[in-house]
Amino acid sequence: MMEGMRINRSGMMELFVLLVLLSTGLHADTLVLKSGLTISGRSFVREGDALVLAAGPNGEPVTAGTSTPLAEIVRVECDPPAVLKNAPAMLAAGKTSTVLSEVRLAMSAAETYGELPGSCWPDLYSLQAQVLLATGRDAEAAELATAMKKNRNIGLAADSQGLRALIAARKGDHAAAVSLAEPLIKEAARPSAVAAASVAIGLGHLKKNKFPEALKAFLELPVFLPDETAFSGIVRLGTAQAYYGMDDYDRAIATLEELIKIQPGIPELATAESLLPEWTRRRRAVQEANEP
Repeated sequence: MMEGMRINRSGMMELFVLLVLLSTGLHADTLVLKSGLTISGRSFVREGDALVLAAGPNGEPVTAGTSTPLAEIVRVECDPPAVLKNAPAMLAAGKTSTVLSEVRLAMSAAETYGELPGSCWPDLYSLQAQVLLATGRDAEAAELATAMKKNRNIGLAADSQGLRALIAARKGDHAAAVSLAEPLIKEAARPSAVAAASVAIGLGHLKKNKFPEALKAFLELPVFLPDETAFSGIVRLGTAQAYYGMDDYDRAIATLEELIKIQPGIPELATAESLLPEWTRRRRAVQEANEP
């Protein structure tokens, strides 16, 4: 009985490859080398400073695969995970927990390629930090942002700066937030970094009761950066507060109602629900006072 249950080393390798293929999808990735040669396969394994081919282009297991030093790889060509495409719509709907789970699963698969050009791992790493911040887990997001700051990847460094600006703004350190955020906006850094920077600046204006300026900063996201939805909950609440500060009660209340309806799972929900009846009473009082 036990003999029939034993799996030899070759069998274990085949089982591992099968599990990798099932988790990553049946597609072949390609390593482009400095020599001009390419190596294609459906699975690679990271061994130190090298990648080892574990499954060939057709999915056949390779028990003694080619070992390629990372230094010899110009770029990797691979399909991005579905979560990178689906995240904007899911985050806009408040499904932050689902996105975070899917990002972490995708990161496990993408970690093989790490920081290699063409790898999706840096984008996944950054998205994970954004979602943590969106769910109110600022301390965890700050840890990732600090690690991103030290990374050689230019995109991760910019995203780190944007995240640190937003974290500083949420702490009330608006001087630090502005010093980090303004260069990103002036330099037109990549969208994810500009999004965090714009929200940070919006929170600073809101704190100083500069409501038109705050509104302009918050509206940078839905107008100019529609795919950057990780901070949409913070933005909707900030937008509502800016409208209220400008005595535009109709838009303020409509924005709160939209947040409550569309994004039920976000940290800003409790604030929105507590403000809604108060703002509704205020609108009614103003309307009654203006009646002839």
